[in-house]
Order: sequence, then structure tokens, then C-alpha cells
Amino acid sequence: MIGTVQIWLARLTLGVSALLIAWVALFILYGVGARYFLGSSPIWFDELARYVIIAAAMIGIGAVWVDGAHMRVSVLETRVPERLGKVIILYQWLLTLALAGYMTWFSYQYVGKVGFFQTPGLQVSRSVPVALMPIGFGLLFFLALINGPKALPQAIVENDL
Repeated sequence: MIGTVQIWLARLTLGVSALLIAWVALFILYGVGARYFLGSSPIWFDELARYVIIAAAMIGIGAVWVDGAHMRVSVLETRVPERLGKVIILYQWLLTLALAGYMTWFSYQYVGKVGFFQTPGLQVSRSVPVALMPIGFGLLFFLALINGPKALPQAIVENDL
């Protein structure tokens, strides 16, 4: 049951991230085309593209962690005795939960503090783009929590010693 929820949520968040990246690629292409063919593009294009890229990264961060697809150094957990490797894996899991939980709380508090300011180009409250941070860190916390303290999948590298 938990594994099904984890897989479903990971696929959903990666799908949303992929759609956001595809949308921002088309959006940037339109902005560049407007600059060259029409002589200018709206000033808020770059700002919106930046926020969408950050949103895609924050939404997909939990699924990437669970899949072991993020860049990390796993030499310690694979090259030490099994018992010590389990301790390292538990430490990594607890550290991930602590950092993701703290950043969820901290960024949630931050959303309320920046609500009075507006973004320069879009002229919307800064709390709108910043609200994606607690969502992303919350997803990371939840996915790491239901994953449990187990070894993350290892990336296969050709010619690895």
C-alpha cells in the first residue's frame, strides 16, 4: 500500500515537473522569437520562466531523491561492512528527514513574511512563487518518510571500478 502511494506520488510529481519544464521551454522560445521578430517581449517573461523552473525543481525533488537519481556520493555505504553501511543509510535518512522537515517549516514561515512585497516584473505577491518551497520540501519529507531508512537505488556507471 505504502509502496503504491510512493510510486504514484513520485510519478505524479515527476510528470508535473516535466510538464512545467516543457511549458517553460516553449515559453522561452516564444519570448526569444518575440524579441527578434517583434522587437521586444514583455518584461515579465524572464521572471515567470525563472519561477516555473524553480517550481519544477521543487515539485520533483522528492521523487528524484526516492529514485536515487540525484547527484550524491554513495561510496561510503557501498564500500564498508554491511552493519556500518546500515548505520550510514539510517543517518542519511534521518538527516534528510530533519533537513526537509526544517526547510518545510522555515519556508512556510518565510511565505508569510514576504507577502507584503511584489515581484518586479509580474507585480504579484512574492508569497506566490515562494509558496512552492514548502510544497517541494514537504513532498521530499513525505516521500523520504514513507521510503524509510533503506538504501537508495544506485546509479549504474559504465567502467565503474
